[in-house]
Amino acid sequence: MNKMILFAGVFLLLIGVFTNVYSVTTTQSHLWGLYSTSDASNPYSTFSVPLFIGGIVLIIVGTLIKEGKR
Repeated sequence: MNKMILFAGVFLLLIGVFTNVYSVTTTQSHLWGLYSTSDASNPYSTFSVPLFIGGIVLIIVGTLIKEGKR
């Protein structure tokens, strides 16, 4: 088991979860504060699937590769 590749895979998996959950809310006030609008969006949600896949692949590869002698 190669620990560095395994940790990199877990890190990518966590970053993928973060990018899927992260949302930005913008609020805009109008005309002397009589009404306001807010909009929530996930700007990085398109990156979450490749990060999930990369993290899972690195976890699998990290568990299958044996550590070399140092």
